[in-house]
Amino acid sequence: MRLLERMRKEWFMIGIVLAIAGAKLEPSIGVNGGPLKPEITVSYIAVATIFFNSGLSLKTEELTSALVHIKLHLFIQIFTLAFFPAAVWLFLQLLSITPINEWLLKGLQTVGCMPPPVSSAVILTKAVGGNEAAAIFNSAFGSFLGIVVTPLLLLLFLGSSSSVPFTSIFSQLFMTVVVPLIIGQIVRRYIKDWLERKQPPFGAVSSSVLLMIIYTTFCDTFSNPSIDLDKFSLLLVLFIICSIQLSFMLLTFIFSTRNPNAEDRVRRPRVPLFNIRPLAHLPPGADPPGKRARANNKVLDGVKAEGSEIDEANRITKEAVVPQPCIYVQDCTYSSEDLYL
Repeated sequence: MRLLERMRKEWFMIGIVLAIAGAKLEPSIGVNGGPLKPEITVSYIAVATIFFNSGLSLKTEELTSALVHIKLHLFIQIFTLAFFPAAVWLFLQLLSITPINEWLLKGLQTVGCMPPPVSSAVILTKAVGGNEAAAIFNSAFGSFLGIVVTPLLLLLFLGSSSSVPFTSIFSQLFMTVVVPLIIGQIVRRYIKDWLERKQPPFGAVSSSVLLMIIYTTFCDTFSNPSIDLDKFSLLLVLFIICSIQLSFMLLTFIFSTRNPNAEDRVRRPRVPLFNIRPLAHLPPGADPPGKRARANNKVLDGVKAEGSEIDEANRITKEAVVPQPCIYVQDCTYSSEDLYL
């Protein structure tokens, strides 16, 4: 039973392994032009589904409040489009003296110059309880910036230039990211009560769509007959990618713990945002000094509270002369910025 429960909780990681294995066994199904038609179903429908799903699940005030987090947006874009490419370039200079395939190193640098991923960034940020609204904005904004910034980075670090179909990329991003998000928000206004009552599994839907994207991506990789790499270089590059990923995740965590904004923290998975538990009823005048004020402040500062929760805390604070059950809030958050994988 424990194994089944564990598999149920980690179904997404198991799904990634199965998607890669399926792509290896039969890559022809998910290649461009194959039965799944990923050039349409993935490039347009899958990405649009993810952002429509986000538009349905997010409250409008969460999206609008995310727009004013200037420091957060600057941190993410500078880290993604400036610091990370430069750090990868320095690291690859050290690896250039090793017998690793030169084209693998160039491929790593190319990936390092890419803008933040559009779909996986949003889904994985939501999965760990991060600020999904901020992830949506930075994924979209970073992708638009990447149209201009990425070719310049490739020219700087690799000395190669390329032409970018600006109009087609811009229109595709607009139609698959912005439009579905807006439509999702409009639909939410009409079925808001039903969504709050039923609480559909938005996260599971988006994660399932991401598995399809992963599957078709690896189908393209395994169907390429021109891949001829020695196992040493391939395994070493895999180790390098995992090391870089973990190192920069730790680095972003350290930076983000200095941010006092509770809305940009990442919560422990599967733990409620807060717990409100009743204490003993207090007779008039027996309220310990400052206890209710501290409870109120903890709701306001410790968690991302809804308006009703703030009003309730204020009411308890003001009615100190009336015997009311005092509350305390068990904070279940720890700081971390949204992690872009």
